[in-house]
Amino acid sequence: MNFRKSILFLSIALFGQIGCSSILVSKWAPDDDRTEISMVRVLLGYGTEEESFKTDGELVVLDANDLVIKRTYDFLSINASVVKAPIKLQSVSNFIEYKGTSYRGTIHIKPVNGKVYLLNILPVEEYLMAVVPSEVSASWPREALRAQAICARTYVLREILNRKNQVYDVDTSTNTQVYKGKNKEHKNTTEAVFDTAGLILIYKGQPIQSFFHSNSGGITEDPANVWGNSIAYLKSVPSDYDKDGEQYSWEEKYKPSLINTALQPLGVGEIQDIIVVSRFPSSRVNELEIIGNITTKKIKATEFRKLIGVTKLRSTRFGIRREDNGEFYVKGLGSGHGVGMSQWGSFAMAKNQFSYRDILQHYYKGVEFARMSTN
Repeated sequence: MNFRKSILFLSIALFGQIGCSSILVSKWAPDDDRTEISMVRVLLGYGTEEESFKTDGELVVLDANDLVIKRTYDFLSINASVVKAPIKLQSVSNFIEYKGTSYRGTIHIKPVNGKVYLLNILPVEEYLMAVVPSEVSASWPREALRAQAICARTYVLREILNRKNQVYDVDTSTNTQVYKGKNKEHKNTTEAVFDTAGLILIYKGQPIQSFFHSNSGGITEDPANVWGNSIAYLKSVPSDYDKDGEQYSWEEKYKPSLINTALQPLGVGEIQDIIVVSRFPSSRVNELEIIGNITTKKIKATEFRKLIGVTKLRSTRFGIRREDNGEFYVKGLGSGHGVGMSQWGSFAMAKNQFSYRDILQHYYKGVEFARMSTN
């Protein structure tokens, strides 16, 4: 009887329990067991002559050896630009407010090579409690929120591993992941983080590059066509559910003044026309020909999007023509770089009863689930 109980317990232990469903997962730990993967360093900005911090109750300033060098209550103002050695701000409350945003964990002011970095250092799972609702709406279906939590966890883990010799791991913007602090937390997204605690995506034993974007416009993109590097698990896949999400289809009109200013660095002169030269199989633009009154130049659509602005040209899946009044009319599909998981695709899949496993294994091919181990 005891032997049977032992076998039953071992069988149950092999499964990662997520809500009402179970999946077979393995444990994952970094090759170097000295690597800290439970904490993340978030760049909030760079120190200036006047930086202010707020909290409820006592705010403690410590040196690199955790020696208390100052105690204050509720508010602290500091000239961070003259800090010569690292210091740490720690609150007895569960937050420190900086520039109107409350952050869990501690705030570190760290001078490095002439710059003073302001870092928020906190546990990964607490970081995710703010990231998930910063990236998607907390009102989304539970399975979409779980999928986003796993993507976000895998993404930040990989950044931690890749940047362990750098000053910070991620920032607060779309350059890495959007992070709006404790103010943004919501019970629905916090539950999604707890439900998937420690769960990541791996490929051949290593955390994947879990890129995601807003809406693919119906088909995701091969990263080789965006950044020049092909990745086995990030192939272009259909994303039919995108059509039910926001920013699936859009239109813009650009005035000649905007186009001329944005494309001035190309040195072609006043823009006469813009022509699509080639497309990838996903129908995203590969190259454009920029015709000016001085010369003509071919550029990649990814460069064109950066010059125009990613909020004005939402994706590279577009068509463009010049109107009789000189304006440029643009019609496009999707929003973002198109690589990896489409967030609006995951939303619609979840609404149609797909699980987070279905969602993630659709966008990331051949991946496995694993649970982070800090032991």
